[in-house]
Amino acid sequence: MKQRIVTTLGAILLASGGFAGQNSTPTTPDGSIAALFPMGEEFEFTPPIPGSYRLSNIKPAPDGAVLTPTGTKRDLSDLLDGKVSLVSFVYLMCGDVNGCPLAVSTLFDIYDSSQSAPDLADNVQLVTISFDPDRDTVEAIDSFAYPITNDATADKKIGWHILTTEDQAALKPILDGFGQVVDRSDDPDKLNHLLRMFLVDRDGKIRNIYGLGLIDPRLMMTDVETLLIEDGTL
Repeated sequence: MKQRIVTTLGAILLASGGFAGQNSTPTTPDGSIAALFPMGEEFEFTPPIPGSYRLSNIKPAPDGAVLTPTGTKRDLSDLLDGKVSLVSFVYLMCGDVNGCPLAVSTLFDIYDSSQSAPDLADNVQLVTISFDPDRDTVEAIDSFAYPITNDATADKKIGWHILTTEDQAALKPILDGFGQVVDRSDDPDKLNHLLRMFLVDRDGKIRNIYGLGLIDPRLMMTDVETLLIEDGTL
């Protein structure tokens, strides 16, 4: 059996039950994808009706060279093309429970619950990119992606790309293009960053940006459903 490397982020998620959507139990859908997720205490509001509003075209998502867990080089634009994508930036040594672990736990909730929404598998994906390529090597992200790449039910869920880059030079245009701020000045082992997640449509345009306080799967999936209604999928 392949040995798994437990990073700081991985250890926090394992301790909190954050892998495989263990923090949320899907409820009976009422016709909305967002209904798969219970209302959390920190998000006591009702999302709008999907398709009742239009998301702005903020700007095009940038391109750049990324590496998959197998070490294959891909163009980010090719990975984003044709699907609605939730793009996130993390680093595996992150120990801030309100930073990367919160984002990844939410993504695991979405990933696991997507099995109950068949329309998502062919139309939606998750894309997570490390902004610490010096330590988040191909081997590290391969280990981190183990629960996904070895998920026996993965064919019934949305795809999830876990990516890194060859070096900081390859990463920079991606971070700059999304507007993801990372401060490496104080301590090279602790990266200060703003928690951001980005909704990208099939045409590669950024349609929404979620910061701390908006990392609610119900809100994000309502926006996803709104884009699927917009392009005629639903």
